[in-house]
Amino acid sequence: MNTTGDRIKVLRESKGLTQEELGKLVGTTKQTIFKYETGKIENIPYSRIEDIAKVFDCAPGDILGWSRENNAEDDAEKSLSIPFISQKISAGYGEDYLSDDSIMLKRIQIPESMARSVSDKATLVSAEVKGDSMIDANIYPGDYVIFSKGMIKGEGIYVIALAGDIMVKRLSFDGPHNKLTIISENRNYPTRVVDADIDGVRILGKVVGWIHNELY
Repeated sequence: MNTTGDRIKVLRESKGLTQEELGKLVGTTKQTIFKYETGKIENIPYSRIEDIAKVFDCAPGDILGWSRENNAEDDAEKSLSIPFISQKISAGYGEDYLSDDSIMLKRIQIPESMARSVSDKATLVSAEVKGDSMIDANIYPGDYVIFSKGMIKGEGIYVIALAGDIMVKRLSFDGPHNKLTIISENRNYPTRVVDADIDGVRILGKVVGWIHNELY
């Protein structure tokens, strides 16, 4: 079991639950559980991990694959304080891009586990999501998206600037042809394939997680 999705699948099957049944228990859909288990959704919100852990009567760390060895505070989640900026990030057709120095409105707390893939925690920043093009990835209008500025690491969900707009989208890279596929997690929005050089795409950073707005 190398991934979070693998561990969710094993736990679900051990309880004899279908993807649809688990989805109902944690307040989501069969399709979303399928995406968790197959890795199509890589950054599962920590709040959802907690919900799944409750169903299986285990610790969130058991699903995330954390080691319990020599850890006396297994279930005590550490947190990080990161800046929340004024720039809204569009999950739609685009929001005017201000600058890398958008005004910091406040700081928010995120689970330290959300940033485990980020070596330089000072690159982390959060901003509010506007629009509905990523709802199938469980990113909703008003949510806080957390991204690492300047981080480009494989396919996944990124914050990008394109033609003066800043937005959050899933990216797929075609290096040999210098093409970038921009994918919305909502079938009502088209997939776009652009030339990474000619079309002026700027990748601002990789999304490492998000927090649903009801938490704040």
